[in-house]
This record gives sequence, C-alpha cells and structure tokens, in this order.
Amino acid sequence: MGTAITIKESVTNKEILDIDTKSLNDYITEQEKKVDRIFKDSLLLKTFKNYDQYPIAVYQAFERYKNDEKVYLFLFKDHEPKMWSTHLFVPITDQGFLEKSNFVQDDNRSYIVRKKTIGNISILAYVLVKPYTNNNNPYLNSSLRRNFFDTRNIDIASYTDTVAIKNIYSSEGSYLFSVKLKEGDHENIYTILQFFCWLLAWIALLIFFNSLCLHMAKTRRAWAAVALLAGVFILVKFADLKWNLLSENATFAIFDSRNYAYNSFFPNIWSVLSTTILILWLILFIYSIRKELNFDKIKALRIFKLPIAIGFVLSIYLFFALLYDIAGTLITHSNNIYFDFTKLVDLHFLSWVDLGIVGMGILALSIYIDLVLFFLKKLELKPTQLLNIQLASVIFVILVISIYIEKNSLVNLLLALIILIKSFGEKYFDRHILTNYIAVLILWAIISTITHARFYQERDLIDMKILLNNLQSEDDLNAVSLFSDIESGISNDKELKHLFNISLPNTNTEGINDFIKKKYFSGYLSKYEFKAYYYNQNNIPINPNDQNRINEYREKVINKSIKVTQNFYRASAELGTHEYFSIIPVAIDQNRIINVIINLSNKDFSYTVPYPEILTDMRINNSQYYNKDDYSIALYKGGSLVTQFGKYTYENNLRGLNATPGKYIEILDRDSYLHIAYVANSFSTYIISKQKPSFWDYIATTSFLFLIFFMIFMVFHYATSFYIFLKNTKLTVRNLKYQFYKIINKIQYSTRIQTSIISSVILAILISAVISYISINKQLYNNNRNSKERFIIELGKRMENMLTYTDQVSNENQLISILKTLSETISKDFNLYSKSGRLLYSSQRRIYDLELFSTFINPAALKNLSLLKKSETIEDERIGTFQFETSYATIRDKDYSTLAYIGIPNFSLQKEENINKNLLLNTIVNIYSLIIIGFGFYATFVANSVTNPLSIISKKISQLRLGQPNEPLFWQRNDEIGTLIKEYNLMIIKLEDYANKIKDTERESTWREMAQQIAHEIKNPLTPMKLGIQQLRRSYKDDDPRFPDRFNKFSTSFIEQIDALTQIASEFSHFAKFPTTVMENINIVEKITKSISVYDNTPNVNIRLINNADQKTLIVKADGNELLRTFNNLIKNAIEGGYGRKNMKIDISIERYSDKFVKIDVKDNGYGIPEAMKDKIFQINFTTKSSGNGLGLVLVKKTIEASNGQIYFETTEGEGTTFHILLPLQQIES
Repeated sequence: MGTAITIKESVTNKEILDIDTKSLNDYITEQEKKVDRIFKDSLLLKTFKNYDQYPIAVYQAFERYKNDEKVYLFLFKDHEPKMWSTHLFVPITDQGFLEKSNFVQDDNRSYIVRKKTIGNISILAYVLVKPYTNNNNPYLNSSLRRNFFDTRNIDIASYTDTVAIKNIYSSEGSYLFSVKLKEGDHENIYTILQFFCWLLAWIALLIFFNSLCLHMAKTRRAWAAVALLAGVFILVKFADLKWNLLSENATFAIFDSRNYAYNSFFPNIWSVLSTTILILWLILFIYSIRKELNFDKIKALRIFKLPIAIGFVLSIYLFFALLYDIAGTLITHSNNIYFDFTKLVDLHFLSWVDLGIVGMGILALSIYIDLVLFFLKKLELKPTQLLNIQLASVIFVILVISIYIEKNSLVNLLLALIILIKSFGEKYFDRHILTNYIAVLILWAIISTITHARFYQERDLIDMKILLNNLQSEDDLNAVSLFSDIESGISNDKELKHLFNISLPNTNTEGINDFIKKKYFSGYLSKYEFKAYYYNQNNIPINPNDQNRINEYREKVINKSIKVTQNFYRASAELGTHEYFSIIPVAIDQNRIINVIINLSNKDFSYTVPYPEILTDMRINNSQYYNKDDYSIALYKGGSLVTQFGKYTYENNLRGLNATPGKYIEILDRDSYLHIAYVANSFSTYIISKQKPSFWDYIATTSFLFLIFFMIFMVFHYATSFYIFLKNTKLTVRNLKYQFYKIINKIQYSTRIQTSIISSVILAILISAVISYISINKQLYNNNRNSKERFIIELGKRMENMLTYTDQVSNENQLISILKTLSETISKDFNLYSKSGRLLYSSQRRIYDLELFSTFINPAALKNLSLLKKSETIEDERIGTFQFETSYATIRDKDYSTLAYIGIPNFSLQKEENINKNLLLNTIVNIYSLIIIGFGFYATFVANSVTNPLSIISKKISQLRLGQPNEPLFWQRNDEIGTLIKEYNLMIIKLEDYANKIKDTERESTWREMAQQIAHEIKNPLTPMKLGIQQLRRSYKDDDPRFPDRFNKFSTSFIEQIDALTQIASEFSHFAKFPTTVMENINIVEKITKSISVYDNTPNVNIRLINNADQKTLIVKADGNELLRTFNNLIKNAIEGGYGRKNMKIDISIERYSDKFVKIDVKDNGYGIPEAMKDKIFQINFTTKSSGNGLGLVLVKKTIEASNGQIYFETTEGEGTTFHILLPLQQIES
C-alpha cells in the first residue's frame, strides 16, 4: 500500500513523457540501424538494381524485411513505383525524399523514410511511427510505436501546441518530430505497478483479517469471527466504491462503465466480480469453521427451532434470487457484450468474465446450501421435519412469486430439487455420489439456461424497442456523420472538376452521376436512392435534357427542411423514411461554378449490401445496425400492410391491436417469434419480430453451461484438496510423497473405477473434439476457398467473353462498365486493377478515399498472377486488426495477354468463418457434453455393479462371529467374484472348525491361568510368614524380652494371611474361579501398615511409611484382602527389584490428593525398569524375574481399577521406580 501511494506521488506527467519518449526514440534508432544494414548490403542492392531479372528474389526480400524487421521497402524506376512490400500505403513517387532520415506525415499515417539511389533505381525504406492518425474505428490503432508495446500516452505534437513537448531525433542527430503527452489518464509500467500494489495490498489485508478470524474461531469466538470478517468485507467494498483505488490506476475493460453499469453499487463489471469473490470468500470461511459455531442457545429455544430452520431454508431462496437478478443485469445492462452461447466464437472476453462471475456465484450458493443443511443438522431435526420444512419453503416462495413477482417458478422447483438431493443424497444414495454430483450440475445448468433465456429476451425487447425508435427517428446518425466529409470532398474533388471541365457546355451527367455515386455514396449510403442535378452559376441545368428544379429545392431550404450540416438538409418525409438533399457549389475555375444538388431517400428496412465494419464509426450508436437475418419488420397504415421485410410473413390486415399512440406493445403470440408493436399515430403502426431460440438452442446453452460449471467445480475441488494437502504437510519431498500415497490409498475402489472411466472418456473426448474441430474446420475453410476460386474464375471468363478487344484503354473501360453492371446484380464488392497493379475501379471507393488502402494491388497477388502466371489466387488482407480475404484473378485477351486484374474482397470473412465455427462448436459441445453426462451415470452403474458384490462380501465379513453360525453366500457365475465367494464359504467352514479348537484351548488355558493365579496368591504370603517364624524362633532361643510383643504382632499378621489363603481355597473349591470381590470401607493407613509389618524384617531392607496426610484414618472403598495382596505385591516387587543392593530403601508415602482422593506412592531405590519393558509392565504373563509368572502387577492394576482408582509409575534406570496410586476417599476422620 505504501509503495502504491509512493508511486502515485512520485511519478509525474513529465517523467511519463520522458519514459515514453525515450522508448520511442530507441525504437526509431533501432529501426534506422536495420535500414542501414539493408542499404549497406551490396548483394541485396545489386538484386534491387536488376529487379526485372530477379523479381522473385526482390519480393522475397521485401516480404522478409516487412515481416521480420517491420521495415517496408518500395522500389522505383524513373520515379515510378515498380515493386512494393505492402499495399496499405504506397508512395506515388520517390521525388522529394532525402538520403537521410525524413519524417513524413500524411492524412492517415506517419513514417520515418530513408532513400537509397542506385542509378535510375531508387529504394525507399519506410518505418511506421503511427499507423492511423485520425480514426473512429475500433479496428484501427492510432498509438505510437514503441519497443515493447504501443503507447497511448503520447502523440505527435504540432507547431501550435503550447504544452510540454519532447523532440525526437534520428540516429544522425537530425530533428524528426516532436511528441506531447495526451490529455486524460496515462498508463505505463508504473501505473500498472501501482495497480498491482493496491491489489496485493487489499489481498494481504483480507488474508490478515482472515487469519485473525480463524484464530478467534479456534478460541471459541466463532460467531464474533464471522461478524468481524463480514464487517471487514463490507468496509473494503465501501472503500472500493468510494475511492476507486483500483479502477483509477488501470484501464482494463472490467473497470469501464461503458461496458456495464447497473447502479451506484455495481458501476462496472469489477464491482460485480469483487462482490462475488468476497461473498464466496465469506461463505468458504464460515464453512471452514462450521464445527466451531455454537448452536446450544438456539437448540435451547425449542419453540423457535422450526421457525429458525425455515428461515435458514428461505435464506437459500433469497440468496438465489439476488444472485440471478445481479447475473441478469450482466445481460440486460451490458453494452456490446454478447451472451448468445450458441455462438461461442463471437463471445467477448468480458462474456467469459461474466460467465466466471456466474460460476463463482453458483459455487457460493452451492456451498451455502451445504452450510444451511449442516446448520439444520446441528438443530437436531428429524428427517421428516427437514423434508416438511423444505416443502413448506418451496410452496411459500412459489406463492410469493406468483402473487407479487412475475417470475418463472420452475427455477425455484429445480432449486428445491437440488436442496433435496444435497439433503438426502449422501444418506440414501451414498454409493451414487458421482451421479448426484452430475445431477446437481445438470440442474444448475438448466436453471441457468432458463434464467439466461428470460434476461436475454428482456435484452432483445430493449434492442427491438431501440430499433423501432430508430425507425421513427428523424435522423440517420450514421449518414449525417458522413455528410460533412462528403460535402468537403465533392467541393474540392479535382477529378470531378476535371470531368465538368472537359464536358461543358453540353454535359452528359450520367457519367458524373456514376462517379459521384461510386466514390461518395457507396457502402453504407448505398441504401439511399441517389439523384443528382447540376446547374451553372446562372442556375441553368448543364444537361439540356434535365428539368430545372433548383427553385423547388430552394423552396425546400426555406420552408420544409432542417439543416443538418453546412450543405445537407433533412426534408420532411413519411414515418420510417429518411430524405436528405444538399446544394454543394463546385468551383471549376475563378469564373465558373457548378451547383450540385443531391437528393437521397431511403426506407430504413430496405435491403442493403453489407457495409464493411472497417468503415463504421464507433462514435455512432451501433444499435442502428441490424442484421436482416435476425429481425423482421412490417409497416401497417390504416390497419393494412404496406410493406414487410425479413423472414416472418405478416398478415395483410392488422387485427386486435388497440393501443394509444406512442406506446410499445409486446405481442405474446403462439408462434416461435417475439413481436413488439409500436403505434406511431392513429394511422401508422410498426411491428418488429425476432425468432425465439429453438429447443436445440436451449439444449446447446445447457450443454455449454454444464461444461463451464463442471470445470469450475472441478477446479475448486482440486484447488481446495491441494490447499488442505499443503496445509497439513511439511514441504519436503519425502513428506509430500508419503502424503500423496496416503491420499491415493484412501480413495475407494468404486471411486477409482468411476474416475478411470470418466477420465478415459474425457481424454478421448478432448482428443477427438480437437481433431474433429481442426479437421472439419480446415475442410470447411478449403471448401470455402475452392468455392471462391471457382467463382472468380467463372467471373473472369465471363468478363473475357463480354469484351470486344480493341486497345488497352478501351478494354479497361469495358471492364469497368461490365463490373458496374455486375455490381447491380451480384451483392459483392469488386476492385479492378491495371496490369501494372494500379486501381482502376472499386465498388467500395471510400476505403481508398480514407487511405485505408493505397490504390495499388496486394504485392503477393501481383507476384502470383504476374510472375508465377497463376490464373487466380486468394490472399489474406489486413487493415489494423480487421482481417478479410480477397480473391484475385487475371483477365486476359484472346492471345492470353494480361489485360487487368480483378479482386473480390470478402469483408464478411470473419463473420462467415464464425458462423461455421459456431455451428461446429455447438455440435461438438452438444454431443460431447451428452456423452460426458451419459458416461458419468454409466460409470456409476459400472462401478456399483463391480463393487456391489465386494460390498456384500465386505458386509458379511464384518458380520463374521467366532463360534456363531455364519451365513454362506451364493453366486451363480463362475468368475472372479464367484471364486472369491467360494473362498469366503470355505473360510466359514474352516472358521467353525477353528472356533471349536479355540474353545478347547480356551478351557485348558483358563484352568492353567487359574492355577497360576492361585499359586501366585498362595505363594505371596508364605515367604514373609517363613521369615517371621524364623525371627520368632531366633528371639525365643535368645530369650529376647520383646518376644511376647513380637509373637502377638506376627501371630495377628499370620492369622490374616491364613484367612486370605483359606478364602482362595474355598472359592476355588466352589467353582474354580477367582476370589469374589467384597467391597467395604477400609482404612488404607492400617492396611498399608499391616503389609509393611510382613516385610519389615527382611535383611538389608528399610521400609518406611510417611503419612503426609497427618491422619491415622483414611477410608477407601475396596476389597480388604485384595488391597492387602496389592501392597504385598508392590513391596515384594520393590524388594526383588533391588536385589543386590546393600541398603535397599522403600518409602511408602500417603497424602490427600484434593478432597476426594488419597495418593499412595511406593518408591524404591532399585535398578529401575528398562525402557523397552515400560509398555509391558501391566501385561499378563510378563515378568522381569526368572521365576515369576507375570500375574502380580496385573492383579494389582485390576484391584485398583475395581476400586475406581488409578495406578501409574515413573522409573529411571539405575535409580529406582515409583508407583503412584490414586483411590477415592469415602470419609475423612481426624
């Protein structure tokens, strides 16, 4: 953002002028170096000098330097042009040019020219500086040439300019011309950089807030995060509309309100695009944190759950209505942007942008539907309730639409079907995910087609009303725009003056009429009926046979006309008819003046020869043009049909149309046409009609939109998957490979089958579509060229047969006369060239008058016809960016000598090719989209048919139970599945046998484990009892005075241990089972003390009880005998774990762990537990001792957990182990 502001403040107009001037100067210097290399090439100059001996080599050199070096060469002999590298501009003579660089500026172009003289041969090298000086046609580029791209910032300065200018010099240092900075906005690398800086700044700002909101969502503030992000997006949108930080720094078409403007919120396409992106971003954000959103408060409002759910569903329909209304404005409020999806080649770049906007909108709506359905699941609604809510919402929406809004309810029914598929498809049709996916896309395409048809019809109605308005408008703006040039041209036309001069006093005006008509009133004005009258300075007709009507026209000027230009007037005419006349004085000399009166009249919907687009004026509203194939028009007067034009056949009498004058009426007829009537007055009525799209047009549109949506959804799916993949993966090659294979392995077998089939089909379709399109298009192109070649050959033969051969001049005049006759019967343009390549006649003279072309033939055509002796050739032509073809043929006399060359330009080539391409593309799109849809469903069917038996087998395997009856499967086919099922049935039989063996083994194992446990339980107290008896015996022998106390203490402990052994024996004798647990309140301090007393006399062992609870009584609920055995086990294991140490210490600490638990720690200073054995300590049959059976700690853990306690340990190898026991307290007494 700082960079953008800095650039804006630092880059001034002067710097822009300096940058562009330097770039232009560098370009000119580089081109001059190329010219120097040409003029210093002695071999090339020798070839030029002997051009008549090596004409092919000269043409090849000319062509090479034109295409590769952008240097245009012209060869002159005796100051006459003989060869030229381009026919766009050809100098008439080489006189006046210097050997050094010259700057030449004519009416239409600017050049740098260098001359090289070789005897009577001279070469002119042209470097184009500015292609078209003044033009109002979008095909012509008037920018100055630079190194890398054309600059629109600077222009050639004139001597009267007072603004800052910069001089341009040649490589020799001589002055060439000056440039100035154009008015208005300027675009260069810095403004583009500024635009991208602002764009990146906005993106970085949004990403920052997105990250912040994600953090908030993870910290249980999800709803606040959504509100914050939505608020930020609203502020960003407001800032964009308020300050236009992006649009003011770029001249892209999406920022131009001339292309699209709806209201202050959507002033251009960018505003729609940015809004769509922000909405999609917000919905994706909510979807990503959907599990963090808390619905507890909403679920608590049981009464409002259903209304809230209905509100959620209705919000989908509201979103849908807003989306398609805005998408509709892209059609109805766009200018010169076409949305006819049956003409794909004609689609504008902005049409594809608008398609992307609609696709992102549908993607956002689709995700929003998933989001709403997720919210409804959070509300814990029953499936029947969810279905009823959706049905109620659909009925409500349709009722509202039918009562208050005139819209098609079908799209809402289709939307309801999409919601139902998304609601229940995954649950009830989980094995048809691809089918559901394709079905949803088809429904979106159908909805879009219906909506597109509705808004496209609205646009058609608007265009038809404009056309009707033009029919009854007073002026033909295109014609008026041409009148100024015409009156200036006629009054200063030297050829016209010469015709008058040589024909006076008794002039045959037919030739003059023909000259003026062909030169000035061809092309667009050819639709007007032309009449001309000529009078001398005494107001007497110069043709004695003409009537004197000068007074009549003077009367019109005074009373019945309106002046539209200096010399042209609009006469009052009937509705739907334009009539103009002019009185133009032409000064033959100082004493003679001819007053030329021209009368033009035309009915707007009469047939005209197509007008070349290169001659159209973009300042004029193109809505005045209409294609005769698109519209039909009728004029009724007094209820009777006066005239009609177009394909539609109107009735002779107008019935049932009652309307006030000045009103437009839409006629909803039963046929396939859309009609609008305009009642001009009580007597005259216009009707304009346009054919509605056919059923196949709708199919084509649906197919095309399905493919567009399919690609958008697929790109989104893979983009999100890739993002998640990168997010959860460290960016190392090994990690990426691992995660990739992990994802691949997660894909189901049915999905892989579907993907394989669809991928194979799509790949085959793409290959065949590309091959079909290229081959068929090439075939159509070749057929078209062959047809043109045959036509021009036949035309040439026909003209040759019509000639009466005399001299060259007579033959040329005859050919001109023949072409004039043919142009009246054949709706084509003709050019006639002399055998030297000079233009003799053209039916589109205005192209040459505007100097869009020179009056010389295409050099490639001249080479083919003159040097290579071809009878015909077709050459590609180009004026600016306007491309067309011209067919050339040679006209020969009876001796096969060349008389002239004829050329037939096909200005509508691009349209003809587009028609063929559109038809071909529509066919391909329709066929292949149906194939994709069909194979999508077929892939699902095949995958399910293949995986269904596997699913059945998988289900049966999951239901297998050891020791229970298992149902076998039946498969009648002897295939791979049959083999698998046979193996499954054999496995069931083997499993039953194995189950029986396991039962026997389990019985033996149970008895074995029971015996081990009983032996373990009996063995544990015997060892300390033995030690106690030995100690008593030693005390007795030694007459120890403490013998009575020790005897009482040991006898009490021995009795308890013997009781425990007695209980084990009793339980085992009853049913050979483990001791029955008897839960009772136990003083844990007392129990631990008794266990310590058993082992207290162990040699080299110091057992210490540490009561940190400062309480003698801590009551827990447990089995007393099992608890005693637990501490016996732990103390015994601690003693055995420290075997070999001189001073073995065992600390048993007791403390209160909160108010509800008591914590006992048994800590020893033994050797610890090895790292490899930590995980196996509490496993059965695992022991670290050579004589143990691995049951001690297992029984300890079971006892503790039976008392709702916990046991865990910490150990350090070489230092000892601590066992931690947590037991719940029952009561606490001091």
